[in-house]
Amino acid sequence: MERTVIASDIGGTHMRAALVDDQGRITARREVDTPAGAGAEQMLGEIAALLRSVGSFAQEPPVGACVAVPGLVNGDAGMVAVAPNVPAFRNLVLTTPLEAALGIPVAIENDASAAALGESRFGAGRGCRHLLHATVGTGVGGGLVIDGRLYRGAKGFAGEIGHIVIDPGGPRCNCGSRGCLEAMVSGVAFAGRARRLLAKGQSPVLRELVGYRDPTGADLFHAAKAGDQTCEAEIRHGGHLLGLGLGSLVNVLNPEAVTLSGGMLVMGEMFLAPMREALFSIAYGPASGTSLRLSALGDDAGLLGAAAVAFERHETRER
Repeated sequence: MERTVIASDIGGTHMRAALVDDQGRITARREVDTPAGAGAEQMLGEIAALLRSVGSFAQEPPVGACVAVPGLVNGDAGMVAVAPNVPAFRNLVLTTPLEAALGIPVAIENDASAAALGESRFGAGRGCRHLLHATVGTGVGGGLVIDGRLYRGAKGFAGEIGHIVIDPGGPRCNCGSRGCLEAMVSGVAFAGRARRLLAKGQSPVLRELVGYRDPTGADLFHAAKAGDQTCEAEIRHGGHLLGLGLGSLVNVLNPEAVTLSGGMLVMGEMFLAPMREALFSIAYGPASGTSLRLSALGDDAGLLGAAAVAFERHETRER
């Protein structure tokens, strides 16, 4: 009988859950809005109901569940320390009440770390025992798979690659530091680049595109595609900075592959080519042969990452 798990991906806007088998096939799924302003008790109840709803499609009881959360997670303690987009998740233990509600083991994991294991088990990194995953979207996150297992660090917070400092004099990051990778190359960072160009009157194409509303990172890209060389230079510079950060990590970790996901990848080669060039310009020795791959999991990266964590936990219990 094939094994299944319940996987869930919780965000500030939507909560998703799926029933997933050990081949990474999603056999049932559901998505609901994240309740605005909900407290801890309401959030736990909503998540439990969501997980139960997809678990009801299983022919045999699922062997476990995992909830992936965008924030600082201590998986061993089953606790979310903080999740900026979900205010109810502050020093909140999720696993104990969810296990009581579902009757199966429940794990929690940072969503980017879970995505790393998902790529290793089901996606672009399938077969790789040593993997670095980066997700570049509204923010920048990541995860590490070492010797086939998700590396969590001493307190479960490993993989926060978005907070590598690239430029100590750079823009302020939400974490309080300056010049973090997240503050330089994320969707929020590109929106900031667009605002600065408009304030200085350096991009007529961008001004015509957005009028006087607040620009986004996508606007910067659209202006670049329309021929604005200043906007294109900003995107290429961001790709270059990401490559420097990833290349430094490749030298430290020597992974078999680096996998990439996230909304910023829609910028294509305008963003990826300078990233690739910078990465391999500083990777040396065996690291220079590291494979660079785009995610194969698409929008289901969070769900399949959570499923991979649930299966990993189950297999650990079986040993």
